[in-house]
Amino acid sequence: MQEIDQDVMNIRRICNTIFLLLLLLALTPRAQAASIKAGAVTTAAGSLNVRSQPTSASSVAATLKKGSYITLHSQTGQWWRVEYDKGKYGYCHSQYITQVQGTPVSVSLRSGSLNVRTGPGTGYARSASLYSGQTVLLLTTSGDWSRVLYHGTKTGWVSSRYLSGSYPAVSVTVPSFKQTDSRWADKTVGTSGKPFSQIGCATTAVAMMESARQGRTIYPDEMSRQLQYTASGDLYWPSHYTPSTNASGYLERIYQMLSKGKPVLLGMKNAGGSQHWVVVTGFQGGTALTPSAFTIHDPGTYSRTTLAQLQAVYPTFYKYFTY
Repeated sequence: MQEIDQDVMNIRRICNTIFLLLLLLALTPRAQAASIKAGAVTTAAGSLNVRSQPTSASSVAATLKKGSYITLHSQTGQWWRVEYDKGKYGYCHSQYITQVQGTPVSVSLRSGSLNVRTGPGTGYARSASLYSGQTVLLLTTSGDWSRVLYHGTKTGWVSSRYLSGSYPAVSVTVPSFKQTDSRWADKTVGTSGKPFSQIGCATTAVAMMESARQGRTIYPDEMSRQLQYTASGDLYWPSHYTPSTNASGYLERIYQMLSKGKPVLLGMKNAGGSQHWVVVTGFQGGTALTPSAFTIHDPGTYSRTTLAQLQAVYPTFYKYFTY
């Protein structure tokens, strides 16, 4: 019986070893994919040499134009190991590479290939194809489209629905107020002579923001007595609010603020240039930062609860504020 038990033990050890090896092989590509980063070439002028080894004495494998994107794999001293073409690797001096926002995501398809296009929509020309399981770097989003970095240095747009990444759901507790609430709808904003129901979206949005920041309920009419306005009713923004007018990658930055537990005061414009202000309160989770997954408190209506619904009426980014 002792010999049989020993044989069983040996078989179990072998099976456990095989299992651990298979698990390691399965996880290694994911770990490598998660470690890649996006960079941009920031030479003062001219091109950047890609070297075959991490030394300036080694041969030049390729050159990269100023401003081009590059996939970064690992850093050794002052040298980045980069992928400069599909499956081709070399080294660039870190002095001329600036890391930029880029999130590793995977192409997820049931069959076929994913079209890469020159712009964010099916009306743009197809420039390449990607296949299920490929890892790319998500640079920015526009509507339901994502601009990605792939094959080392190439960029293009793909439908966000076919990308699987790591954007967990996040939610910030913010009270919801409407500028048409009968308790203040007819009250005047500043000395403008105009009521909340007409021009009170910004003040109502600030009331929501300040209620979240201070941890107490501040209704819009009370908020208006603490704020300052121009004669026409335009709001002077609180000094402790930080503005951003950079439209590039603003959804990524809003998500970062939400992840820190802070709501975001967002202003959008319609075709006529009119502004509307809402509070972004959360993200429902998903494979990409699509407007339809961002939740909002809209002071002007009960019917708009997502950023996508707001963009259908106010499609142009104006600015946002955080505290």
